[in-house]
Amino acid sequence: MKNVTLTIIFEGSALNRDENIAGNISSIKKLQRGSKTFSFISRAAIRHYLFNTLVKAFNWPITEVTTSGEVVQFDLSKYDIITSPELDLFGYMYTLEKENAITRKAPLGITKAISLEPYEGDMVFYANHDLVSRGIKQGENATPNPFNREEHLSFYKVSFTIDTDKLGRDEWVFARKVEKKGNKKKDKDDNEKEKDNKEKTLIRELIKYDNKIEIREKTLDGKEENTAFEHSFPESISDLKSKKELIIEDDEEKIKIEFILPDEKKKERLEQVLNAIKNGLYSKSSGEANTIIPLFMIASAVKVPSPIFHPYLDISRNGNNFKVVGLRDCLLNGWIIGKPFVMDSERLKSDEKESFTEKIETNWENFINEYILK
Repeated sequence: MKNVTLTIIFEGSALNRDENIAGNISSIKKLQRGSKTFSFISRAAIRHYLFNTLVKAFNWPITEVTTSGEVVQFDLSKYDIITSPELDLFGYMYTLEKENAITRKAPLGITKAISLEPYEGDMVFYANHDLVSRGIKQGENATPNPFNREEHLSFYKVSFTIDTDKLGRDEWVFARKVEKKGNKKKDKDDNEKEKDNKEKTLIRELIKYDNKIEIREKTLDGKEENTAFEHSFPESISDLKSKKELIIEDDEEKIKIEFILPDEKKKERLEQVLNAIKNGLYSKSSGEANTIIPLFMIASAVKVPSPIFHPYLDISRNGNNFKVVGLRDCLLNGWIIGKPFVMDSERLKSDEKESFTEKIETNWENFINEYILK
Protein backbone atom coordinates (compact mmCIF):
# COMPACT_ATOMS: atom_id res chain seq x y z
CA MET A 1 0.00 0.00 0.00
CA LYS A 2 1.29 3.40 -0.98
CA ASN A 3 1.38 6.66 0.94
CA VAL A 4 -1.33 8.97 -0.35
CA THR A 5 -2.06 12.69 -0.42
CA LEU A 6 -5.29 14.48 -1.37
CA THR A 7 -6.04 18.18 -1.85
CA ILE A 8 -9.63 19.35 -2.23
CA ILE A 9 -11.26 22.72 -2.90
CA PHE A 10 -14.78 23.19 -1.55
CA GLU A 11 -17.21 26.01 -0.93
CA GLY A 12 -18.00 26.80 2.68
CA SER A 13 -19.37 29.50 4.93
CA ALA A 14 -17.94 30.32 8.38
CA LEU A 15 -17.53 26.69 9.41
CA ASN A 16 -15.34 27.25 12.45
CA ARG A 17 -16.32 29.87 15.05
CA ASP A 18 -13.84 31.64 17.29
CA GLU A 19 -14.27 33.55 20.55
CA ASN A 20 -17.07 36.06 21.06
CA ILE A 21 -16.23 39.75 20.63
CA ALA A 22 -17.89 42.25 22.98
CA GLY A 23 -20.13 39.53 24.34
CA ASN A 24 -22.65 39.22 21.52
CA ILE A 25 -20.57 39.10 18.32
CA SER A 26 -19.61 35.58 17.23
CA SER A 27 -16.37 35.78 15.27
CA ILE A 28 -14.74 33.41 12.77
CA LYS A 29 -11.14 32.22 12.75
CA LYS A 30 -8.98 34.51 10.62
CA LEU A 31 -5.42 34.95 9.35
CA GLN A 32 -3.75 38.08 8.04
CA ARG A 33 -1.61 38.09 4.87
CA GLY A 34 -0.35 41.46 3.82
CA SER A 35 -3.31 43.83 3.74
CA LYS A 36 -5.86 41.03 3.29
CA THR A 37 -7.70 38.85 5.81
CA PHE A 38 -8.56 35.20 5.16
CA SER A 39 -10.83 32.95 7.19
CA PHE A 40 -9.84 29.37 8.00
CA ILE A 41 -11.09 26.15 9.51
CA SER A 42 -8.74 24.55 12.03
CA ARG A 43 -7.15 21.14 11.66
CA ALA A 44 -9.01 20.01 14.79
CA ALA A 45 -12.37 20.96 13.25
CA ILE A 46 -11.60 19.10 9.99
CA ARG A 47 -10.53 16.07 12.05
CA HIS A 48 -13.84 16.23 13.95
CA TYR A 49 -15.88 16.43 10.74
CA LEU A 50 -13.96 13.56 9.11
CA PHE A 51 -14.35 11.28 12.13
CA ASN A 52 -18.09 12.01 12.40
CA THR A 53 -18.42 11.09 8.72
CA LEU A 54 -16.61 7.78 9.27
CA VAL A 55 -18.88 7.02 12.23
CA LYS A 56 -22.06 7.66 10.24
CA ALA A 57 -20.96 6.13 6.92
CA PHE A 58 -18.95 3.11 8.09
CA ASN A 59 -20.00 2.62 11.75
CA TRP A 60 -16.59 3.43 13.19
CA PRO A 61 -16.77 2.95 16.97
CA ILE A 62 -16.35 5.97 19.24
CA THR A 63 -13.37 5.46 21.54
CA GLU A 64 -14.06 6.07 25.22
CA VAL A 65 -11.96 8.57 27.14
CA THR A 66 -10.69 8.66 30.69
CA THR A 67 -9.62 11.47 32.99
CA SER A 68 -6.47 11.68 35.07
CA GLY A 69 -6.42 14.85 37.11
CA GLU A 70 -7.21 17.56 34.60
CA VAL A 71 -6.16 15.46 31.58
CA VAL A 72 -8.82 13.99 29.28
CA GLN A 73 -7.38 11.26 27.08
CA PHE A 74 -8.29 8.11 25.19
CA ASP A 75 -8.59 5.08 27.47
CA LEU A 76 -5.69 2.76 26.53
CA SER A 77 -6.68 0.32 29.24
CA LYS A 78 -9.55 -0.73 26.94
CA TYR A 79 -8.56 0.30 23.41
CA ASP A 80 -5.67 -0.05 20.98
CA ILE A 81 -5.24 0.39 17.20
CA ILE A 82 -6.66 -3.09 16.56
CA THR A 83 -9.97 -2.39 18.30
CA SER A 84 -10.14 1.36 17.60
CA PRO A 85 -9.71 2.67 14.04
CA GLU A 86 -9.87 6.17 15.56
CA LEU A 87 -6.64 5.58 17.52
CA ASP A 88 -5.11 4.01 14.43
CA LEU A 89 -5.84 6.95 12.11
CA PHE A 90 -5.67 10.01 14.35
CA GLY A 91 -3.02 9.05 16.93
CA TYR A 92 -3.08 9.78 20.67
CA MET A 93 -1.16 10.67 23.81
CA TYR A 94 -1.73 8.69 27.00
CA THR A 95 -0.12 10.06 30.15
CA LEU A 96 1.11 7.52 32.68
CA GLU A 97 2.90 10.00 34.92
CA LYS A 98 3.82 13.67 34.64
CA GLU A 99 7.10 12.77 32.99
CA ASN A 100 6.02 9.66 31.11
CA ALA A 101 3.48 8.98 28.35
CA ILE A 102 2.60 6.60 25.54
CA THR A 103 2.34 8.60 22.34
CA ARG A 104 1.60 7.83 18.71
CA LYS A 105 1.85 10.36 15.91
CA ALA A 106 -1.17 10.32 13.62
CA PRO A 107 -0.69 8.54 10.27
CA LEU A 108 -3.19 11.09 8.94
CA GLY A 109 -1.93 14.63 8.44
CA ILE A 110 -4.40 17.49 7.91
CA THR A 111 -3.70 21.11 6.97
CA LYS A 112 -5.82 24.09 7.91
CA ALA A 113 -8.61 24.77 5.42
CA ILE A 114 -7.81 28.35 4.39
CA SER A 115 -10.15 30.51 2.31
CA LEU A 116 -9.09 31.32 -1.25
CA GLU A 117 -11.03 34.58 -1.21
CA PRO A 118 -10.36 37.41 1.27
CA TYR A 119 -12.73 38.16 4.13
CA GLU A 120 -14.40 41.53 3.57
CA GLY A 121 -15.85 42.03 7.04
CA ASP A 122 -19.35 40.63 6.44
CA MET A 123 -21.47 40.57 9.59
CA VAL A 124 -25.12 39.54 10.00
CA PHE A 125 -27.66 40.44 12.69
CA TYR A 126 -29.72 37.61 14.22
CA ALA A 127 -32.40 37.34 16.91
CA ASN A 128 -34.74 34.67 18.24
CA HIS A 129 -37.88 36.27 16.76
CA ASP A 130 -39.84 33.02 16.35
CA LEU A 131 -39.60 32.02 20.01
CA VAL A 132 -40.34 35.58 21.13
CA SER A 133 -43.44 35.65 18.90
CA ARG A 134 -44.68 32.39 20.41
CA GLY A 135 -44.10 33.70 23.93
CA ILE A 136 -46.05 36.91 23.25
CA LYS A 137 -48.98 34.91 21.82
CA GLN A 138 -48.99 32.83 25.02
CA GLY A 139 -49.13 36.01 27.12
CA GLU A 140 -45.48 35.89 28.22
CA ASN A 141 -43.33 38.99 28.62
CA ALA A 142 -40.82 37.89 25.96
CA THR A 143 -38.16 40.10 24.39
CA PRO A 144 -35.62 39.26 21.63
CA ASN A 145 -32.02 38.35 22.40
CA PRO A 146 -30.17 39.88 19.43
CA PHE A 147 -26.62 38.90 18.43
CA ASN A 148 -24.23 39.37 15.51
CA ARG A 149 -22.17 36.84 13.57
CA GLU A 150 -19.26 37.33 11.24
CA GLU A 151 -19.96 35.49 7.99
CA HIS A 152 -17.74 34.53 5.07
CA LEU A 153 -18.77 32.61 1.93
CA SER A 154 -15.67 31.43 0.10
CA PHE A 155 -13.82 28.59 -1.60
CA TYR A 156 -11.49 26.77 0.81
CA LYS A 157 -8.49 24.52 0.22
CA VAL A 158 -7.47 21.65 2.52
CA SER A 159 -5.05 18.74 2.16
CA PHE A 160 -4.78 15.30 3.73
CA THR A 161 -1.81 12.91 3.81
CA ILE A 162 -1.74 9.30 5.00
CA ASP A 163 1.49 7.56 6.01
CA THR A 164 0.66 3.91 5.32
CA ASP A 165 3.85 2.74 7.04
CA LYS A 166 2.41 4.05 10.33
CA LEU A 167 -1.20 3.05 9.63
CA GLY A 168 -2.00 -0.30 11.23
CA ARG A 169 1.20 -0.48 13.32
CA ASP A 170 1.85 0.65 16.88
CA GLU A 171 4.15 -0.16 19.77
CA TRP A 172 4.21 0.58 23.47
CA VAL A 173 7.58 0.57 25.24
CA PHE A 174 8.06 0.53 29.02
CA ALA A 175 11.52 0.93 30.56
CA ARG A 176 12.46 -1.78 33.06
CA LYS A 177 13.84 0.66 35.64
CA VAL A 178 12.20 3.99 36.41
CA GLU A 179 14.01 6.62 38.46
CA LYS A 180 11.57 8.64 40.58
CA LYS A 181 12.98 11.81 42.14
CA GLY A 182 11.92 12.68 45.64
CA ASN A 183 9.61 15.65 46.23
CA LYS A 184 10.09 18.10 49.05
CA LYS A 185 7.32 17.88 51.66
CA LYS A 186 6.66 20.01 54.69
CA ASP A 187 7.01 18.24 58.03
CA LYS A 188 3.61 17.94 59.69
CA ASP A 189 5.18 18.64 63.10
CA ASP A 190 6.93 21.80 61.98
CA ASN A 191 5.68 23.66 58.89
CA GLU A 192 8.92 25.62 58.63
CA LYS A 193 11.09 22.53 58.36
CA GLU A 194 11.35 20.60 55.12
CA LYS A 195 12.59 17.12 54.42
CA ASP A 196 13.31 15.33 51.18
CA ASN A 197 11.75 12.02 50.26
CA LYS A 198 14.42 9.50 49.31
CA GLU A 199 14.84 8.77 45.64
CA LYS A 200 13.27 5.46 44.69
CA THR A 201 14.08 3.17 41.77
CA LEU A 202 11.03 1.28 40.57
CA ILE A 203 11.50 -2.04 38.82
CA ARG A 204 8.79 -2.84 36.28
CA GLU A 205 7.58 -6.35 35.60
CA LEU A 206 5.13 -7.71 33.09
CA ILE A 207 2.18 -9.79 34.31
CA LYS A 208 0.22 -11.73 31.68
CA TYR A 209 -3.35 -12.91 32.05
CA ASP A 210 -5.47 -14.73 29.48
CA ASN A 211 -6.83 -11.51 27.96
CA LYS A 212 -4.94 -8.80 29.86
CA ILE A 213 -1.43 -7.54 30.45
CA GLU A 214 -0.33 -5.56 33.47
CA ILE A 215 2.82 -3.51 34.13
CA ARG A 216 3.62 -3.51 37.85
CA GLU A 217 6.18 -1.38 39.66
CA LYS A 218 8.18 -2.50 42.70
CA THR A 219 10.85 -0.73 44.69
CA LEU A 220 14.25 -2.35 44.99
CA ASP A 221 13.43 -3.63 48.47
CA GLY A 222 10.03 -4.87 47.28
CA LYS A 223 8.11 -2.90 49.93
CA GLU A 224 6.03 -0.81 47.50
CA GLU A 225 4.07 -2.22 44.59
CA ASN A 226 1.50 -0.65 42.31
CA THR A 227 -0.01 -1.19 38.87
CA ALA A 228 1.47 1.40 36.54
CA PHE A 229 -0.53 0.30 33.50
CA GLU A 230 -2.92 -2.40 32.37
CA HIS A 231 -4.65 -3.20 29.11
CA SER A 232 -7.45 -5.64 28.27
CA PHE A 233 -7.86 -7.42 24.94
CA PRO A 234 -11.13 -8.63 23.36
CA GLU A 235 -9.45 -11.99 22.73
CA SER A 236 -6.90 -14.00 24.61
CA ILE A 237 -3.26 -13.02 24.20
CA SER A 238 -2.38 -16.43 22.73
CA ASP A 239 -5.08 -16.07 20.05
CA LEU A 240 -3.78 -12.62 19.08
CA LYS A 241 -0.22 -13.93 18.91
CA SER A 242 -1.28 -16.79 16.63
CA LYS A 243 -2.85 -14.22 14.29
CA LYS A 244 0.36 -12.14 14.51
CA GLU A 245 -1.64 -9.09 15.63
CA LEU A 246 0.37 -8.86 18.84
CA ILE A 247 4.09 -9.24 19.61
CA ILE A 248 5.38 -8.96 23.19
CA GLU A 249 9.10 -8.62 23.91
CA ASP A 250 10.31 -8.76 27.49
CA ASP A 251 14.02 -8.36 28.27
CA GLU A 252 16.26 -6.82 30.92
CA GLU A 253 15.96 -3.26 29.62
CA LYS A 254 12.39 -2.87 28.37
CA ILE A 255 8.94 -4.30 27.87
CA LYS A 256 7.69 -3.80 24.29
CA ILE A 257 4.20 -4.55 22.99
CA GLU A 258 3.71 -4.31 19.23
CA PHE A 259 0.34 -4.21 17.46
CA ILE A 260 0.00 -5.18 13.79
CA LEU A 261 -3.32 -4.72 11.99
CA PRO A 262 -4.05 -7.42 9.36
CA ASP A 263 -3.54 -6.17 5.79
CA GLU A 264 -7.17 -6.63 4.73
CA LYS A 265 -8.39 -4.57 7.69
CA LYS A 266 -5.78 -1.92 6.95
CA LYS A 267 -6.92 -1.70 3.32
CA GLU A 268 -10.54 -1.42 4.43
CA ARG A 269 -9.82 1.49 6.78
CA LEU A 270 -7.70 3.30 4.19
CA GLU A 271 -10.37 2.95 1.50
CA GLN A 272 -13.09 4.18 3.87
CA VAL A 273 -11.09 7.31 4.72
CA LEU A 274 -10.41 8.08 1.06
CA ASN A 275 -14.05 7.60 0.09
CA ALA A 276 -15.22 9.82 2.95
CA ILE A 277 -12.98 12.68 1.79
CA LYS A 278 -13.91 12.22 -1.87
CA ASN A 279 -17.68 12.13 -1.29
CA GLY A 280 -17.87 14.91 1.31
CA LEU A 281 -17.70 15.33 5.08
CA TYR A 282 -20.62 15.55 7.50
CA SER A 283 -20.31 18.84 9.34
CA LYS A 284 -22.56 21.11 11.37
CA SER A 285 -21.58 24.32 13.13
CA SER A 286 -23.79 26.89 14.83
CA GLY A 287 -26.77 24.79 13.82
CA GLU A 288 -25.96 25.01 10.10
CA ALA A 289 -25.27 22.08 7.79
CA ASN A 290 -22.05 22.77 5.89
CA THR A 291 -20.68 21.64 2.55
CA ILE A 292 -17.17 20.21 2.79
CA ILE A 293 -17.78 18.51 -0.55
CA PRO A 294 -15.00 18.59 -3.17
CA LEU A 295 -15.67 20.78 -6.20
CA PHE A 296 -12.09 20.05 -7.25
CA MET A 297 -9.85 17.24 -6.04
CA ILE A 298 -6.42 15.85 -6.82
CA ALA A 299 -5.05 12.71 -5.14
CA SER A 300 -1.96 10.61 -5.67
CA ALA A 301 0.18 7.83 -4.33
CA VAL A 302 3.44 9.40 -3.16
CA LYS A 303 6.89 8.28 -2.07
CA VAL A 304 6.85 10.77 0.82
CA PRO A 305 3.63 11.43 2.79
CA SER A 306 3.64 15.19 2.25
CA PRO A 307 0.83 17.51 1.01
CA ILE A 308 2.73 18.13 -2.23
CA PHE A 309 -0.21 19.63 -4.16
CA HIS A 310 -1.30 22.12 -1.52
CA PRO A 311 0.97 25.10 -2.29
CA TYR A 312 0.42 24.99 -6.05
CA LEU A 313 -3.37 25.14 -6.26
CA ASP A 314 -5.41 28.33 -6.30
CA ILE A 315 -8.46 29.75 -8.07
CA SER A 316 -8.79 32.61 -10.52
CA ARG A 317 -11.94 34.62 -11.16
CA ASN A 318 -13.28 36.08 -14.39
CA GLY A 319 -16.57 37.81 -13.63
CA ASN A 320 -18.82 35.16 -12.11
CA ASN A 321 -16.69 32.28 -13.41
CA PHE A 322 -14.02 30.55 -11.36
CA LYS A 323 -11.35 28.09 -12.42
CA VAL A 324 -8.56 26.14 -10.75
CA VAL A 325 -4.97 27.06 -11.54
CA GLY A 326 -1.76 25.20 -10.69
CA LEU A 327 -2.47 21.67 -11.94
CA ARG A 328 0.51 21.75 -14.31
CA ASP A 329 2.86 22.52 -11.41
CA CYS A 330 1.30 19.73 -9.30
CA LEU A 331 2.07 17.09 -11.94
CA LEU A 332 5.76 18.04 -12.06
CA ASN A 333 6.42 16.94 -8.46
CA GLY A 334 8.91 14.09 -8.20
CA TRP A 335 7.23 12.29 -5.27
CA ILE A 336 4.24 11.21 -7.42
CA ILE A 337 3.85 7.47 -8.01
CA GLY A 338 1.77 6.39 -11.02
CA LYS A 339 -1.11 8.55 -12.24
CA PRO A 340 -2.77 11.09 -9.92
CA PHE A 341 -6.56 11.18 -9.75
CA VAL A 342 -8.06 14.52 -10.83
CA MET A 343 -11.72 15.51 -10.49
CA ASP A 344 -13.28 18.87 -11.27
CA SER A 345 -16.90 20.03 -11.56
CA GLU A 346 -19.10 22.30 -13.65
CA ARG A 347 -18.73 25.03 -11.05
CA LEU A 348 -14.98 24.73 -10.66
CA LYS A 349 -13.04 23.47 -13.66
CA SER A 350 -9.36 23.21 -14.47
CA ASP A 351 -8.47 24.32 -18.00
CA GLU A 352 -5.19 22.40 -17.71
CA LYS A 353 -6.91 19.07 -17.10
CA GLU A 354 -7.58 18.45 -20.81
CA SER A 355 -3.88 18.87 -21.59
CA PHE A 356 -2.84 15.98 -19.31
CA THR A 357 -5.39 13.23 -20.07
CA GLU A 358 -2.60 10.66 -20.52
CA LYS A 359 -0.90 11.59 -17.24
CA ILE A 360 -3.93 11.55 -14.94
CA GLU A 361 -6.63 9.10 -13.84
CA THR A 362 -10.26 10.22 -13.82
CA ASN A 363 -11.87 6.96 -12.64
CA TRP A 364 -11.88 6.82 -8.84
CA GLU A 365 -12.21 3.02 -8.51
CA ASN A 366 -9.34 2.44 -10.94
CA PHE A 367 -7.20 4.92 -9.01
CA ILE A 368 -7.91 3.29 -5.62
CA ASN A 369 -7.33 -0.28 -6.77
CA GLU A 370 -4.43 0.31 -9.15
CA TYR A 371 -2.35 2.97 -7.44
CA ILE A 372 -3.19 2.85 -3.71
CA LEU A 373 -4.34 -0.57 -2.49
CA LYS A 374 -2.45 -2.75 -4.97
